[in-house]
Amino acid sequence: MQRLPPCWWSLAERVAQAAHPFVLGINGAQGSGKTTLATALQRILAQEYGLQVAVLSMDDVYHTRAHRRWLSEHIHPLLLTRGVPGTHDVALGIELVRRFRAGRHLQLPRFDKASDDRKLESDWLQGPADILILEGWCLGTTAQSEAQLQEPVNELEAQQDENSVWRGYVNDCLSGEYQRWFSQLDELIMLQAPDWETVIDWRLEQEQALIAGSGKGMNRAELKDFMLHYQRLTQYQLESPPERVDWLYELDKTRQVIAVQERKK
Repeated sequence: MQRLPPCWWSLAERVAQAAHPFVLGINGAQGSGKTTLATALQRILAQEYGLQVAVLSMDDVYHTRAHRRWLSEHIHPLLLTRGVPGTHDVALGIELVRRFRAGRHLQLPRFDKASDDRKLESDWLQGPADILILEGWCLGTTAQSEAQLQEPVNELEAQQDENSVWRGYVNDCLSGEYQRWFSQLDELIMLQAPDWETVIDWRLEQEQALIAGSGKGMNRAELKDFMLHYQRLTQYQLESPPERVDWLYELDKTRQVIAVQERKK
């Protein structure tokens, strides 16, 4: 913990001094270090301030595979792939925040990416908390305009979503129930990547670690195809950070913080 940059210690102090219960949101593209930061903050707040911190990823409230299969059959085939707005159980996410604010015992779901499904409730994490950290790659993002949706941003959209059904559904979900979820945040920070290619490099590092550990994973070509699902909203956020963001942490290609901006509301 001693090697953490001063900005993260300042963030921990700010959260510790805030009125509790407190919900901190961390937005950041894939591989930007959201989970690493959340874990570090959890340790600092526990060891230095005696606070109980629960960490929840948007990934952990994905719809079950059965539900996503239904979405893929009735709305658009691309909705089978988890990740974009419309593939999360937002009602569950809102209920978890409500329970947290009410001081009730938390049961935080966990998603098993190996089986592409939610873990059984017996495997969910439990316990009370003073602070809830919610992290996700599109946390706090707002919907795009109809004009922005019309032009495909890559070959996936051009070839598999030529009538804009998929991205239109994603955008509709983002403009509705997701905004109700995001409005529950007391503070939102953003880890801003330099560009889209860097995001792919970071995500490739994760895949290579997975291959080293399990022998399974995607090569760069396969990964770039997979990342096409997330390109639209990732680039949208990098170019226009969500207005909801309170603090913007600009990262270089090595994930080092090179600038911090407090965004006055």
